[in-house]
Amino acid sequence: MKKTYLFFIFFLFAISISACTQQQDILWTDNDAFNLEVSSDTIKILQITDLHLAFGISNRDQMTYDLIANLAASDDYDLIVITGDMMMSPHAPSLFRGLIKHMESLEIPWTFVFGNHDNDFNDYSELLDQIQDTNYLYFKNGPEMTDGGIGNFKINFIYQDQIIYHAYFLDSKAEREIYTEEEGEYGYLSTAQVAWYENNVSTDLVESVVFMHIPLRQFIDPTTYDGVFLEDKVYAQGIDTGFFDAMVLNDKSKAVFVGHDHLNDFSFIKDDVLLAYGRISGYTSYGYLERGGRHIEIKDQVLTTYVKLESEVSS
Repeated sequence: MKKTYLFFIFFLFAISISACTQQQDILWTDNDAFNLEVSSDTIKILQITDLHLAFGISNRDQMTYDLIANLAASDDYDLIVITGDMMMSPHAPSLFRGLIKHMESLEIPWTFVFGNHDNDFNDYSELLDQIQDTNYLYFKNGPEMTDGGIGNFKINFIYQDQIIYHAYFLDSKAEREIYTEEEGEYGYLSTAQVAWYENNVSTDLVESVVFMHIPLRQFIDPTTYDGVFLEDKVYAQGIDTGFFDAMVLNDKSKAVFVGHDHLNDFSFIKDDVLLAYGRISGYTSYGYLERGGRHIEIKDQVLTTYVKLESEVSS
């Protein structure tokens, strides 16, 4: 299914030459966690994924914006997370600027991780330049690390001056230009990212969830699962560099939420860790599943989650 999507990339390339950009330096940031104050001891997170904004003025892009607004209004969310592939277009910087404006208009804290298509035509720095004067965005480039990508950071959820939960965000990066069967075609977390996670989670006193775009290899071949598994396979990260083992060993992060495979929204538990896809949210992207999002709720360290469909939130 993903291979047939390539024609769309070439079509977009043909309509614009704006992809010819000069590489710019990334301004790396500190490693301090964000503190997000919540109004109750029940944390509610909305995951949306794979928006694939392409034109900005198209009806399908507007449908994606409308869905995001309807999902956001369906509950009292403390945080909205976009798990990658926000854009797939030569016009990605302007589309990202429009997405930021839309997300800010919701007046709900939000964040994102990059997917494997966000920088298809434009350098990351051109996308990051669009982030200006935001009031609700919780995102930082994070510290520079070897093959670490951009946007590795942590959010602390604060209730009554106490940290009650954490969320980790990692960049699983993009397709690999040169790859072997052993390494696979998609990016993966580097050992430096795994070490960064281990250093942070080792001091946590409460539990956490993790968000990234490309699924870990532990998503492959679940024996039993809840939800939809309609892709021909799991298009997982190219190498297992030990992130899941670090999660199990530290016993603090209880779930990993990903996007990437548009025809999957399944979830299952492996070694006491929930592995879950989001529900595809973008109308310009491939796949015939009804669009929607994933509701994530944590109370007293107990996590529950389910898919929320467009038909359930539209007026």
